[in-house]
Amino acid sequence: MFRETAHLGAATMATPLQSTDRIDSLDVLRGFAILGILVMNIQAFSMISQAYLNPTLGGTFTGADFWLWVVAHVGFDSKFLALFAALFGAGVVVMAERAEAAGAAPWRQHVRRMSILAVIGLVHAYGIWYGDILSVYAVIGMIAFAFRKASIRRLLVFAALFYAVPVVVGLAMTGLFFTMPEAAYEATVAAYWQPSGEAIAAQQEAYSGGWLGQMAQRIPDAATMHLLALPIEEGWRVLGLMLAGMAALKSGLLTGAWSVERYVRTGLLAAAVGLPIVIAGVVFNQATGWEMKTSLYLGALFNHTGAPLVTLAWVCGALVVLKRGLWAPLLGRLRAVGQTALSCYLLSSVLCVTVFYGHGFGLFGQADRVDQLLILFAVWAVLLVIAPAWLRHFHMGPVEWLWRWGVKGERPALRRQPALA
Repeated sequence: MFRETAHLGAATMATPLQSTDRIDSLDVLRGFAILGILVMNIQAFSMISQAYLNPTLGGTFTGADFWLWVVAHVGFDSKFLALFAALFGAGVVVMAERAEAAGAAPWRQHVRRMSILAVIGLVHAYGIWYGDILSVYAVIGMIAFAFRKASIRRLLVFAALFYAVPVVVGLAMTGLFFTMPEAAYEATVAAYWQPSGEAIAAQQEAYSGGWLGQMAQRIPDAATMHLLALPIEEGWRVLGLMLAGMAALKSGLLTGAWSVERYVRTGLLAAAVGLPIVIAGVVFNQATGWEMKTSLYLGALFNHTGAPLVTLAWVCGALVVLKRGLWAPLLGRLRAVGQTALSCYLLSSVLCVTVFYGHGFGLFGQADRVDQLLILFAVWAVLLVIAPAWLRHFHMGPVEWLWRWGVKGERPALRRQPALA
């Protein structure tokens, strides 16, 4: 996922991939995704887990606090996770092509890559932050590999089918909420939507304490993702997006092979359709008072439906900037973040838990959305400075180096040789 290589001109993936070339647009988009993901993740780092689904639990939800949430939800929520998943799917195709070109067995190499990534993700989830996506992507990546040689049309059909599964689940769960006994419904609300004051205090106390004491809260939070959300909802969404990413790579969309005019037209159309759908979800949830029976699943379907279109608009906008040669210094830093994406993703978690958790500065539950925004900008700045500085001296990120070592079975060169005078 993080070290794809290919000829930029091979938009249809018909040309064998070369091990020395990179797809520049993928590096830039990957760096863009790393920064964009943190807009929503900063909320999960700093507030109780239920506040990610029920934003009325975080802050006053009025004034600046409300409007910052609206901007984050409409522009970023699920959009950059969708981009990350699509890039992951594209990477599955690229790495398999690369292995075949080198005479290696693609499936064997893919299994090693995903297995090591799963271990990294589990360490991240249960040792640093429960919201890890790496282990999820590793599991779903095993399945996505089977589709890598499918045509663009078949990939899009299967992507739509898989992406529709959470819609079916959401409608079924909404119907269940309206028919389940009152006592059972209230218990579900307390567990997943509106916890009691005592439960909120317990979660805040856990994450405000030492690292070992956090495990009592971190383990069930991570397990909820792996054992509940992954098989029922999130896994299907991620699989659909990975297949869409494969199709986008083969079509030339992700490689920058389209004309600027086509990117502009596509991006404007995607935004014109996707943004109103997502905004309608905000209006719906506000109108229904953020009740769990209407908002947890039914209200979330608006964003689920509109998010891929908004993601497409972001991608087209970024590639227009790249193709026109605008903002070159910023794009250079984004490119470096993309080339060290695994390391930067994990570093952002380390930085955020240091700020918010008890073994660091202990600001968990104390930062409103304005404070979160300032911390977000600070983390962005660190990543945009450290990544290019690191790559001036090293070929790849430190975690990428360990990952490649595990996959290849031999230690790759890390430090760059100084240039000769």
